Amino acid sequence: MLLTLLCALLYLPGLSAIPPTDRDESRFMQATKQMLETGDWVHIKFQDEPRNKKPAGIYWMQAVAVSAFGQELNVAWPYRVPSAIAAWLAVLATAYAGRKLFNPATGLAAGAVLATTFIVVVEAHIAKTDAALLAATTVAMAMLGRIYTEPTVSWPSVLAFWAALGVGILLKGPVILLVAGATILTLCVADRDFKGLKTLQPLAGLPLMLAIVLPWLIAVSGGGTETAQGNFLSEAVLNDLLPKLIGGHESHGAPPGAYLLAGLLTAWPWSLLAPLAVIAAWKQRTVPAVRFCLAWLIPAWIVFEIVPTKLPHYTMPLYPALALLIGYILSDAQAFKNGVTGKAALAWRIVWAVAPLALAGGVIFAARQYGPGVDAITIAAATFAGLTALFVIFGIARVTARTTVIVCAALAVLFAVTLTEGVIPRLTHMAISPRLVLALKEHATAQPAPAALAEFHEPSAVFLLGTDTLLTNSTGAAQHVLAHPGAVAVVPKQELDTVQSIAGDRPITVLDSIGGYNYSRGRWLRLAVITAGTPAEPTPTEPGP
Repeated sequence: MLLTLLCALLYLPGLSAIPPTDRDESRFMQATKQMLETGDWVHIKFQDEPRNKKPAGIYWMQAVAVSAFGQELNVAWPYRVPSAIAAWLAVLATAYAGRKLFNPATGLAAGAVLATTFIVVVEAHIAKTDAALLAATTVAMAMLGRIYTEPTVSWPSVLAFWAALGVGILLKGPVILLVAGATILTLCVADRDFKGLKTLQPLAGLPLMLAIVLPWLIAVSGGGTETAQGNFLSEAVLNDLLPKLIGGHESHGAPPGAYLLAGLLTAWPWSLLAPLAVIAAWKQRTVPAVRFCLAWLIPAWIVFEIVPTKLPHYTMPLYPALALLIGYILSDAQAFKNGVTGKAALAWRIVWAVAPLALAGGVIFAARQYGPGVDAITIAAATFAGLTALFVIFGIARVTARTTVIVCAALAVLFAVTLTEGVIPRLTHMAISPRLVLALKEHATAQPAPAALAEFHEPSAVFLLGTDTLLTNSTGAAQHVLAHPGAVAVVPKQELDTVQSIAGDRPITVLDSIGGYNYSRGRWLRLAVITAGTPAEPTPTEPGP
C-alpha cells in the first residue's frame, strides 16, 4: 500500500499537463491512434509509412487504455496510462523480489528506491515502450531469482518467467532476452554448473513464450496490401537493431562509460549509494541472492556500454537489480554507516552533489529560456533538487539508513511533482505543436482540406492535427492553399516571399504567427499560418477623353 501511494504521488501528476513530446512518444501515440482509426491492430503505421521498428505490444496496451477512457484520439494522457501502470508494477515486482530474495525490509526499501529513481519517473510519464519493458523485465527477473535461490522448482515461477519473456519480446524485441540471457550465462559460469538450466524447464517454457510472440509475428509477416508490411522482421533487424549495434544510430552514439556518467542523473537520488551498494555486494558475492543481483546488473551493463548507440533509458531494465542491492545495504545499519562516513565517502558525496545541483540549474535555465521565467514553482523545484545535495553533504552521515530513505524519497517526490505538473507544462516555447493547434482552430471555420506543414514535421503536430496532415515544403504548402480555397498551411516566416511568388496574383494572408524552440532539431523557429485569398480584381480605369 505504501509503495502504491508513493507511485501515485510520483506518476499521476503531469500525465495530462505535459504536452505530447517529440519524437518517439508522439510517433507511438500516432501509430496507436491509427490502429484505432483503421481497426488494423496488426500493422503499425505512421501516416502512410510502415513503422517496422518495435513489435505491437505497447500499441495494443495504449489502444486499450484510450478505448477504456473514451477520450478523443488526440488527447495524450490516456496513451500514457500504460507507462504509469507499468512503472508501478515494476516497483511492486522489485519489492516482491527483495522480500523473497532477502527480507521484507529490503523489499520495501528497494521498491521505494526504484519508484523514486529519476529515469523511472520520467519514463512513467511518456507513452512508449520503456516503462512497460521495465515491468516485464522486472517480473521475469524476480521469477528467475526465485528459481535460482530456492531449493525446489516452483512451477508458477517458471511459467511466469517464460510468460514475462514473451511479453517483453512483444514489447521491444530481444532486449529482455539479453538481460535474462546474460544473467543466466553469468550464473552458470560463476557457479561452474550448467545443469541448473534444467530448472528453467525450457521444454515447457519455450512453447509458452512462443505462443505469446508468434501469432502477431506470423500475422504481420503475412503481408498485406503493401509489400513493406510483410517485411517487419527483416526491417526491424536490418534498419533498427543492427545500426544500433554497429554505430551511433540517429546521432545517439556515445563512448563506453557514458551510462556510468549519465547514471549520476538517471539514477538520482540513489546514484549516491550505487557505488557503495555494488562494492559491498561484491564482497558478499557468495550469497546466492547477492550473486543473482550482481549477475543481473553487471554483465548486461557492460554490453550496453559497448554498444555504440546509447540513450539514457536503455539501461533502465537493470535498475531494479541496483535498487535491490541498495535496499540490501540500507537494511544493514553498520554497512550503511561505514559506507557514508570517512574522508573518501565525504569526497564522493561532494562529487555526487553536482548531480542535484545540475538538476536545479537545469530547471532554472529551462524556465528562463523556454518558459515564463523564474517564479515560485521554478524556485520550489530547484530547491527540492538542491536540498538533496545539502542533505547528502551535511546530514547523511548523522542519520540512519531509514531516515535517509525517507528524506531522499520525499525530496524526489516533491521535485517530481513540481517538475511534471508545474515546470514542464509551462515551457510553452518548446510546445510548438499545441500552439499551432490553437492557432489553426481559431481559423477553422472554412477548412476544406487538412492543414499542410512546411519544414515543421514533428510527430506531435501530426498527432494533434490529424493523420491526414500534409507534410511538405514551402512550395507544396503554397500549392496546397492555392488548390483548396480556404485551406490553411504553416510555413517558416522567412519563406513567405517565396510562397507569395508562387501564388502570383492570389494574395497570401498571414492568419497567425508562432515562434518557439524545436528541441528535436535544437533551433528556434518562427512560423506563419497562411491561407490564400481570391485573385485581386483589376482596378478599373477612367475612360479617356
